[in-house]
Amino acid sequence: MKKVHKAINKNIRMLLIIAAATVVALAVLLMLIAGNEERNQIPTDPTKTSETKESEAPTDVNETTVPTQEQGVSQQAQLLYDARVEDINDSASVAKLLETVDLRKNMANYQVTLMVKESPKSMVITFDKTISAAEQQAFDEKMQKYAEQILALTKGADQVQWVYTVKGEDGKKEERNVYLDAQRAKELLKNDVTKYGASAKAVQNLLDQQNRKDVR
Repeated sequence: MKKVHKAINKNIRMLLIIAAATVVALAVLLMLIAGNEERNQIPTDPTKTSETKESEAPTDVNETTVPTQEQGVSQQAQLLYDARVEDINDSASVAKLLETVDLRKNMANYQVTLMVKESPKSMVITFDKTISAAEQQAFDEKMQKYAEQILALTKGADQVQWVYTVKGEDGKKEERNVYLDAQRAKELLKNDVTKYGASAKAVQNLLDQQNRKDVR
């Protein structure tokens, strides 16, 4: 019986040693697993992350193109220059220029005809307006100013004609046809009229010169 008890005790001790070793091994394994998880969960620096995103973001997302206006150039001069006509045969561009000059408001309702098959190449503007003989000079002087602008800004135009109706003192009406050609415009402006269409600044010089005439 004593030998049996000794054998049992010996086996129990062995089992306890094995169990203890197993527990220690499991504890070490759990510590290693926990250490790896902690390393994997280390948070990155949010400041660095934000800086990276900002540097990678496109710089032109909210950029808008703002048209620049040359210093010393009025909005009127810039609009006129932008509406310049590169070819008198381009009727759409001619219509845009006349709208920018705003003849309808400044003079009267009108129709325009391009006479470009023969020389001189002309722009004929027919006004739907009847004026008295006393108003005739003022009307022509005012229209002359716009004709200078049109000649300056229309490439290939030799002259601008304007047509309207004059009512005499006797009540009779007659059609009046007036024109301004490049040569006459050069004499009036003391300069080649086409040079005033070379840039927005040149258009401004023309407007300034016309304004000085108006003051006189």
